[in-house]
This record gives sequence, structure tokens and C-alpha cells, in this order.
Amino acid sequence: MHSSADDLHIINVRITHKTARLPLIEAVTFKDTREALKIIHAMENVDECVLLQTCNRVEFYLVSKEGEKVAKNAKDFLAKRAGGLVDDVYSAIEYALDGDALRHILRLASGLESMVIGEDQILNQVWEAYLDAASAKTAGIVLKHLFMRAVSVGRRVRKETGINKGAVSIGSAAVELAESLLGKLDEKKILVMGAGEMGTLVAKALARRCLKPIFIANRTYERAVKLAEELSGRAVRFDKLEKVLSDADVVICSTSAPHYLLTKSTISKVMAQRQNTNDLIIIDISNPRNVEKAAQEVEKVKLYDIDDLQLIAEKNKQKRQKSIEQASEIIERELVLLNRDIKILSVSDIVSLLFARAEEIRQKELAEALKMLGSVSAKEKKIIEDLTFILLKRTYVPIVENLRSAARDGDKKLIEFAIKLFGLEPS
Repeated sequence: MHSSADDLHIINVRITHKTARLPLIEAVTFKDTREALKIIHAMENVDECVLLQTCNRVEFYLVSKEGEKVAKNAKDFLAKRAGGLVDDVYSAIEYALDGDALRHILRLASGLESMVIGEDQILNQVWEAYLDAASAKTAGIVLKHLFMRAVSVGRRVRKETGINKGAVSIGSAAVELAESLLGKLDEKKILVMGAGEMGTLVAKALARRCLKPIFIANRTYERAVKLAEELSGRAVRFDKLEKVLSDADVVICSTSAPHYLLTKSTISKVMAQRQNTNDLIIIDISNPRNVEKAAQEVEKVKLYDIDDLQLIAEKNKQKRQKSIEQASEIIERELVLLNRDIKILSVSDIVSLLFARAEEIRQKELAEALKMLGSVSAKEKKIIEDLTFILLKRTYVPIVENLRSAARDGDKKLIEFAIKLFGLEPS
């Protein structure tokens, strides 16, 4: 509950591709997000929380009356998950408060904080993070408004700036990396592991470039078949992977499996059977990684992961500089409105409590009046009920508007006075 005149703080604590390489991010990634939300929500002075995780970021969004203190506690909590890497992770964690935190979520939803600027996937990931928190009952009215506004701004930025036009995603960046390593891909044999959202983006990006059929493998074979049919590719069963791997030029792995799908042992066996004289290029964009890092020790195997996409991402950023500037201008204008809204929301619990108390009195006095009147018709009863409701509304709406204005203007004294005047102190 926020039923006091204390400032309400929005806190963002994060570790991302901008400050950390993949092993550090993986070290703090939560396997069970629902359980993680409960733990974070139970931290001292945390009123609301959302956890956002993608392949290259772990972020907390928190609401509290204790800004710096809660930010430090959350940073300590995240860093301690890293075990032996705690010092490196601690140095890589950033945090932002209030206006800076609001600006960050708007930039994030707009694709400006992504490794591949303008990507669309982050918009859905932001909204899914909120829905997970809402389902776990750790997000309240403040974070609901914040995330709804962030998604709305993200959509507006894309519509007005075209920042997402063209092949923009981690998946498309992986394909560009393959092209930079091999040149044209039209004569290459390519295997895509994973037919989910990211795997589909990879396969479609490849289909636009390749003449040979793309091989698509997925743990659920029917899903691989469906995507392969759509792109005139070939579906591969997981138990037949080694045969395709032994002749492939490129493997792009993008599944959500929580363990290695390709180990050093598997790759060694494949390379021993291999008749293709070219190097085997493996690009792992899975989260967590699905290819054992030791696989790169096998002769003629070149292994790349998300960290290796930075150069491709930088080229993409340069091409979209004008759109980035336009997006930033929109965000700064929206930020003014969002700051105002958050201040008004800081008195939402006070407003709710005020109306609840008033309604309790109305119902009590209405029941007493109807008892004194004795027998009244349904029509007469409705007239009396409507009258009492209108009186309540006419009396309290101006008070609420003044409270909201006081919150917007930072007038704590007026808010505290109203709390005392109407007896709204928390019990």
C-alpha cells in the first residue's frame, strides 16, 4: 500500500549485453521466474516487482518508498547468484531510479536498448514480463501503468520512425554473421535448430538468401515440419541430427532447451564422419547456450555466440541513426507525461481508501434511512440510493482531484493534511 505522502520510487536494476558478456548474464539468469518474483517481492520495502529476462539481459523493475536502499539490496541479491563470479557481476550491474528508470523502460520497449536496434521481439518480451508478474500478483497499479505505457510508446516509435524496418532481430544478425564469414549463402547447407519464435526468424531470414533447402530441427518434430513446409525446407528429427551435421556448412542454434544439445563429444563424433572439407560454423543464439563451449576445441569447428554479434549490431545501429534520434525525441516527450502519471498514481491507495470509507458511511446511513422510512417502492428506493451516491460523488471528486494535483506538484503537506483530516493513516 502507498497510503502516505512519501515519495514513490521506480527502481530498475539490470545486467545486460552493454556491460557484461554472456557467461556473466547466464550466471544470474533465473530458471523459475515465478519463484524469483516471489523472492524479489518479499524483499524489504518492495511493494511491486517485475522480472524481465531475455537472451542478453536480466532486469528488475521495482516500486518502493526506499529508492537507493532497495536498489542496493536488489543489486546485492542479483550479484550473489553468480557464485564465484560475484565480483565481476557486481561491477556489471547497473541501476536507475525514478526518471532514469522510466526513460530506460521506454527506450527498452522502443528497441533502443537492444543489441540489434529496433528489434520487435523485445516489445512482446516486455509485455510478457508484466503478465508473468501480474499472474504472480507481484505487479500492482503502478507497474501495470508503466508497462502498458512502455508498450504503447514502443509501438508508436516503430510506427512513426520505421526503426524496425528491414531484417532486425538477433536471428537476422546471426544470419548476417554467417554471411560475413562465408560470403553468399546460396550454395551452403544450413541447419537451423529450433522452430520457436527466434528459430522462425532465423529460418525466414535464411530463406530470403538461400537457394538450397534449409534443414530445420526441433524437439517437437511436427513444429519443424510446419516451418519447413512454409519455407520449402526440410524437417529433421532430433535423432537424425548427426547425419545432417556431418555435411552442414552452418548450424544456427536457437532453442529454449535448458541444457546442451551439442556437446564436444557429439561434435567430435560428427567431425570424424564429416566428408565436407569446409569448416563447420556454429552460431549459438540460445538462452541458455545450447552448444558446449568446449566444442570449439574440435578441429575445423568455429563456434560463435551472442557476444560475437556486436559488430553486426553496431553496423545496424549506424544505419538507423536518424530513426534513433527521432525515437529519442518521442521518448523524451512521453517521459514528461509518464512522470506526471506516476506521481498521480502515488496517491491511488489514498484515493481508494477515501472512497471506501465514504462508501461504507453511505451504505450504513442509507440502510438506516430506509429502515426509518419503512415500506418504500423499488422506484423510491432507487431514487434514494442514486441521491446518496451523487452526493458522495459531488463531495469527494473535487477532493480527489486536489489530491492528484498535490501529488503531481509534489505538495506533500497537503497530502499529509488530507490523510489526517479523513483518518486515512495506515492501521
